[in-house]
Amino acid sequence: MIRAVLIDDEVNALDVLEMQLNNYCTGVSIIEKCEGGEKGIAAIKQHQPDLVFLDIEMPRKNGFDVLSETRGVCYDVVFTTAYDQFAVKAFKYAALDYLLKPIDILELQVAVEKARAKKGNTGIEDKIKVLFEQFSQVQPQQSQRIALPVGDAMQLFVPDDIIRCESDSNYTNVFLTGSKKILLAKTLKEIEETLNGLSFFRVHQSHLVNMNHISKVVKGEGSYLTMTDGASIPVSRNKKEAFMELLRRV
Repeated sequence: MIRAVLIDDEVNALDVLEMQLNNYCTGVSIIEKCEGGEKGIAAIKQHQPDLVFLDIEMPRKNGFDVLSETRGVCYDVVFTTAYDQFAVKAFKYAALDYLLKPIDILELQVAVEKARAKKGNTGIEDKIKVLFEQFSQVQPQQSQRIALPVGDAMQLFVPDDIIRCESDSNYTNVFLTGSKKILLAKTLKEIEETLNGLSFFRVHQSHLVNMNHISKVVKGEGSYLTMTDGASIPVSRNKKEAFMELLRRV
C-alpha cells in the first residue's frame, strides 16, 4: 500500500485528485490532504509518506519551499502543475514525475505505478538539486517571447515589455512600454493563463500586473500599486495577503 499526502492550495484540486486516486488507482492510501505548503510540510514530517502529490504555485510556502524544508524525509514526489512546456523540461531533466493540470487519469495511473515500482528506494536528494538548478535556467528561456492574438494574427512579445493588463468585458487592454496599448479579443483570465509562470500577478478582478513594473506599493485599507507607466492599480482585499507574500520574494 502506498501512503500518500496531497498538497495544493486549491480545495477543489485536492478533492478532484482524491476522487481520481480513490476511484482509479488501487493500492493508494491518502493519509492527509493539505491545503497549502505549510500544512504540507507538517504532514510530511509527521506521517513520513511514501508519495507526495505536490502543487508548485502556492502562497506563503510554494512547492519548492516544501521540498527544501522536508529534505530529511525520504519520499517520492509527483508534481501537479499548471506550468507550460518550457518549465516542464526542468522536471524531465531531473527525472521527477509531473502531471499537468487538469490531471489525466491514465497519466495519474502511470505515475502511481512508477512510484509503486520505486517504493523503498525513494531517495530524491540529487533529483531535487538538479530540479532547482534546471528550473532557474528554464525560467529565463520561458521569458524570451510569448504569442498573443492581435487582430487576425499572433504577435510575439517580450513579457517584460508588458506593464499591465486591464479587463474590458470580454476584451483585455494590454499596456506596453513606450506608452503603447493594444486591445486583445481575449478575457483577462485567458491572458492570465497565457502568462502563467512568468512575473505577473492578478491583484484585482480587473487587473493583472507585471511585478517587474511596480514602482510603489501603498499598504493600508485601500491598498494600491503605482506602475512604471504612472497608473494606480487597486489591490483587492482577497488578493492582498498572497500579493504581499510574493512581493517579499521578489
